[in-house]
Amino acid sequence: MKKSFLFIIASILLGGFSASCSANRGFVSNVTREDIQQLAQFEIYAHFGRVENGISIIDNDSVTSIAKSLFETELAQDKTLPVTESIAISDNLVRNKVQDEIRWLRIYIDNNVPVKDITIPPTIDSILCSRNVRFGLLVHNGGFYCPDGIYKSPGSGIPIPVAHEGSTRSAIIIVDSRFKNLVYVATSNLKSNPLEAETYRKQVNNLLKKYKK
Repeated sequence: MKKSFLFIIASILLGGFSASCSANRGFVSNVTREDIQQLAQFEIYAHFGRVENGISIIDNDSVTSIAKSLFETELAQDKTLPVTESIAISDNLVRNKVQDEIRWLRIYIDNNVPVKDITIPPTIDSILCSRNVRFGLLVHNGGFYCPDGIYKSPGSGIPIPVAHEGSTRSAIIIVDSRFKNLVYVATSNLKSNPLEAETYRKQVNNLLKKYKK
């Protein structure tokens, strides 16, 4: 997990994934907004790093916790999505599987794997089916915090200016347990401080823009 996370962070710093992150896809199946009357929300998968001494990006639980909480608050206040229940998973093994599936969905999407080739992950599908719920909401929230505003490229040591003290990359994915596919996909990449509420206010608006149409 850590290797994939650091790869994503390095790609942000070096300008990667710009095309996929700017493609705010919207609905990607025959399902429409009117079809989604009930939506079960899984716990947000959040993973943030912090740039230390301008050299290393270190996983940071504190930044992750704050960023996750800020995103949850802004998403809940928006009221666009018809979330009728939240799925809390007490079993750590199952919880880790779900988070891993969300992480891989995000990697597939960022690497432009055709959406029609992406199926609902098995653990997430099983949980929805066991609850007799058709649609599930998956949320990814990741990025990095750079308090000093400078990151030195690994190997070369060349300083890379980091605007706005970091970057956040978020995604909303709605899955369909009936047809085993993805229904709605939206991504947002902002060069913005991950510890500020305004960052997530903008991101939630970007992520749901095509859902509201």
